[in-house]
Amino acid sequence: MAGELTELSTTAWLALAAALLVGLLLGYTLASLRLNRRIGDLQTRNARLEAELEGAEQRREDLRQSFETARQELDRSFSALASEALEANSNQFLRLAQSILTQKLSEGQNEIARSENKVEAMLKPIRETLGKTEAEINAMERSRAQAFAALNEQIQRLSSDNATLQREAHNLVQALSRPGVRGRWGELTLKRAVELAGLSAHCDFTEQPALDGDGGRQRPDLLVHMPGNRALVVDAKTPLDAYLDAVAATDPEPRAAAFKRHAQHLRSRVTELSSKQYWASVEQSPEFAVLFLPGDPFLAAALEHEPGLLEYALERQVLLATPSTLIALLRTVEYGWQQSQLTEHALEIRDLGAELSHRLGTMTEHMARLGKALDQSTDAFNKTVGSLERQVMPSARRFQELGIRARKTPETPDTLNNRARRPVEVDDAGDTGDDNKPETQD
Repeated sequence: MAGELTELSTTAWLALAAALLVGLLLGYTLASLRLNRRIGDLQTRNARLEAELEGAEQRREDLRQSFETARQELDRSFSALASEALEANSNQFLRLAQSILTQKLSEGQNEIARSENKVEAMLKPIRETLGKTEAEINAMERSRAQAFAALNEQIQRLSSDNATLQREAHNLVQALSRPGVRGRWGELTLKRAVELAGLSAHCDFTEQPALDGDGGRQRPDLLVHMPGNRALVVDAKTPLDAYLDAVAATDPEPRAAAFKRHAQHLRSRVTELSSKQYWASVEQSPEFAVLFLPGDPFLAAALEHEPGLLEYALERQVLLATPSTLIALLRTVEYGWQQSQLTEHALEIRDLGAELSHRLGTMTEHMARLGKALDQSTDAFNKTVGSLERQVMPSARRFQELGIRARKTPETPDTLNNRARRPVEVDDAGDTGDDNKPETQD
């Protein structure tokens, strides 16, 4: 029974599928018939539209040919009439613009010529001032180089001169046993040391000047003049009797005793020189005096037996000096004179620089006025070009749009965009700031 039902169901399904397939074939056939009729209608309509389009194209071509013929006739009619008028108007405006530009350029050139003459007149004294300044600087450099060269040469000669002085001192021991000869020798040695230092008599130093002090009239051996109206007192009255006794002694004990007396005598001389207070009698003098010993052995022997002698002298405002140390001290004084002269030259150069800065300020003012005149000429030219562009060139371009061709097409000149550069401003210190740099204005 179940098998029969299954077989019956399969047959029903097959019948239903066959009916559905027949329905689909009938629907497709009907749709194809309707579609074929629609395609035929569209093909007929398309043929009709193509015929109408071809007729419209033919009419458009006929109209275009008619318009081209009319345009050519119009061109021939207006060309003869407007060509001469356009050329005449363009030439007239160009002549007017050229006349205005020539006038402005002439005025600008005249102003430039006048300004150049003024600037040249101002530059002439400035060139002279610069020449003087350069000459002063070159002279200062030469003087400085000579001074350092001379100082180096003197230092190299100090050692040999010192050895020579020591030998001469040893050879003169016997002659120095007489007080008169000994005093004269000390004065000559002092003068020789001063001359070796490069100082000149009656100019850089004075021998045995008369000074009025609290204790009456005083007469030191030497007065050295220093820069700034200052003076340095040098005394050469050094006791040497005990030293000569020590040199003449043959036994160690008497020699040592004589050297000790020599140190004591030198100490007493320091006390005596300090009590005179020479610096109080000389205006603007350093508060110390120089005790000159005519040879290094005299000071060396005293220091050997009394090591605190230098400190004792300095406490009493006395400076112990031998030929070598005195020459070095006086060379410092001579170098101070050279530096003082260089300072005076530097002050003069400063004044020249101030005058130069003032003249440069005047010149920059004239240059600023010249730049304004050039800017005004540029503005007048640009306004003329603007008038040409706004009032004349539109009409000229209209003729060209209408097909009228002149023998020479007018063109608008380019405007001038460059402006005169401002001169650099210099402040009172001679410096230029970033805000005062030259700049180009558009």
